[in-house]
Amino acid sequence: MKMKKPISAGKDDVTAYRSKQEYLHEVLLLVKQRLALYWEHAVRNDENGQLLQLRNQFVYMTDLSYLTREDDSWPHPGLFERGITETEKFEQTIRQRCEATVDAGGVVALEYLFRRFGLNEFERHCVYLSLAAELDQGLERVYCLLQDIGESRVPTLDLCLRTFCLQPERQREILSEWTRRRAVWQNFFVEPKGGVGWRGQGSLPVKLEARILDYVMDFGIPDRELEMETELVLPVAGKLPPLITNKELLHRMSAFAESHTEGVVFYLHGAPGSGRRLLVRHFCFARQLPVLIVDLKLLLKKRWAWEKIIDRVCRESVIWGALPAFTGFEALLEDDTASGGADGDESGVEDATIDRARIKMLLDKALAGSPIAFLISERQWPEAGEQEEYSLVEVSVPTPDVGERIELWQSYLENLPLTDDIRLEALAVKFALTPGRISHAVNDMRNLMRWRGAKLIDDELLHEACRRQLSHNLGKKAVRVNAGFTWEDLILPPLTKRLLRNACDQVQYRHRVYDQWGFGEKVPYGRGLSMLFAGPPGTGKTMAAQVIARELHLEIYRVDLSGVMSKYIGETEKNLGAVFDEVKKSQSILFFDEADALFAKRSETKDAHDRYANVETSYLLQKMEEYEGIVVLASNFIQNFDEAFKRRIKFIIDFPFPDAEHRLKIWHAVFPPGMPRDDDLDLEFLARSFELSGSSIKNIAVSAAFLAAAEDKPVGMMQILLAVQAETLKAGKSMRKDEFGEYFHLVQGYLKGELGRND
Repeated sequence: MKMKKPISAGKDDVTAYRSKQEYLHEVLLLVKQRLALYWEHAVRNDENGQLLQLRNQFVYMTDLSYLTREDDSWPHPGLFERGITETEKFEQTIRQRCEATVDAGGVVALEYLFRRFGLNEFERHCVYLSLAAELDQGLERVYCLLQDIGESRVPTLDLCLRTFCLQPERQREILSEWTRRRAVWQNFFVEPKGGVGWRGQGSLPVKLEARILDYVMDFGIPDRELEMETELVLPVAGKLPPLITNKELLHRMSAFAESHTEGVVFYLHGAPGSGRRLLVRHFCFARQLPVLIVDLKLLLKKRWAWEKIIDRVCRESVIWGALPAFTGFEALLEDDTASGGADGDESGVEDATIDRARIKMLLDKALAGSPIAFLISERQWPEAGEQEEYSLVEVSVPTPDVGERIELWQSYLENLPLTDDIRLEALAVKFALTPGRISHAVNDMRNLMRWRGAKLIDDELLHEACRRQLSHNLGKKAVRVNAGFTWEDLILPPLTKRLLRNACDQVQYRHRVYDQWGFGEKVPYGRGLSMLFAGPPGTGKTMAAQVIARELHLEIYRVDLSGVMSKYIGETEKNLGAVFDEVKKSQSILFFDEADALFAKRSETKDAHDRYANVETSYLLQKMEEYEGIVVLASNFIQNFDEAFKRRIKFIIDFPFPDAEHRLKIWHAVFPPGMPRDDDLDLEFLARSFELSGSSIKNIAVSAAFLAAAEDKPVGMMQILLAVQAETLKAGKSMRKDEFGEYFHLVQGYLKGELGRND
């Protein structure tokens, strides 16, 4: 569209822009008018008349045909003075139309950026000149014509100065102010590689950053180069999960922010999923501010451009008016220059090699464009002391307690179809999950429900989803045991079974007794469940541990003594300490078989080895009391434990060798329903005649089943008696003829020659 004269209007004639194109067209025309004014000024001061000869070329390139006069006299008398007035009015009209657009509910992207970054008049002028070259490629030739640097197709800083102001003294003042505001300048314009060169800063090319141009041309899009490392969360009602825990922390953060107007860093640390990001989102939502979540771990992969990419992130924060939140701050502490101390300490938090310069640069840049910044980490703040440049507040975000976990489960399970057997109190006690893990568990549960075609969510489905959230790194120190047995499989005296059920109740009702009834104040530590199963081999100690695990829907791990015990002083203590620290993540059951090898009776101190052995035993007792899960110790020799140790165990349960009555129950329970049986199977005789443990009876039943399967016969007394003999031989004993009783004739053919010496 050709304009015969500059557009200007009084304030009463101002209307809002109907489109982005209309606004950009007027910006382009404004730039051309300013170039024309500068050209006429240059022609007036052109003593040799060289510029006058290029008049038609300039008029053609700028498409300002109104400069042509019929009398062909140029410069035209009064045009320059009138042009200055008209251009100023035109620019004022653009400003007014932008305000009218905003009042009408619209947005002018470029004017929005001017306000967000606080650009002054000269900086706005530089943006206009650079943008015009992007809108009209013909202006590239104009810039070549107006500048001494013939190859430059973008305006230089010198040209921006000359077209903005004609007085040399004022130009020097502007240049001095520009030097002080380089940080603002760098948000909009590309910094040349290698500096400004030998020509000086006047030759600095003024070219818009691609991000600024993208935003102007397509308002509302995020920075494409940061889409992997950042997430912009807008304060949209209905899309923010409720804050069930940490409400007091939010209140304290808000109060602190209100008393400090700028320069505040909230350092939130806690376990993954503890709600640190949600806390930040609620803080920003209360102020109707977006939050820009930045993944520092991904940013560090671009460490070669660290400072540049941090600049981009902070610019994006200003563009959106968002508070920056940097997650994964611990990755900065794990950098090559801060990987830990000389002794290999994995924490590295206190080490002097932490790259404090990089941390300081990050915070300086973040707070330059935002009054508040957030750092989110799994570790505590690595430095001590006051920070002069900003106020740093360390916020420890705890794992929710049992009551809060119950409330979280109620919130996440609201309106879902549940069976009546679900007890959220027991679920919250057994699984010390963070809010994030609980949310993931509910999502996993929904997927499992759809996969299995279930109509209702039952207790087993919910527990399975919780177990999927658990993680550990026990390695070779412990082995997971499949908890496949039930109470019906466990044949024990009534007292033993009742004690086992009582032990389960201490887990199921822990919250009610300790928290709701107030016993937690009387028992400040040692809330875990420790049990000692004592009895001869094969009496059901391992099976009982598996039954408890199944009853409580918990995983059980058998500690491998060969993986933790060491002949070196202090190594056993270190290995078992690592086991307890790791299992805390999953709250699983720890099962120590033959525990007397580890927790032996403390001896009289005669040498250094005895002293360290006693220290290890005391240390392990302490770890057991600190652990809020379940620890089961199994031993064949309870007399090997000293009295002080036994006093600190909550349940000591005796597993007696089964008598004839219990052996008969075991014989009845050991055979699966699908196994074919011979009519001659005499379980009363077997229970009465052979003093066997439960595990021996199980071994005999399995061996007899294989003998019968090989002969394609049902299991009968012959197969059972042959299996009994094989089990006896395993113990280094042999059987006499009379021990087979009335059934000797069934095995006589198999045993002839073997019994002759004992007949």
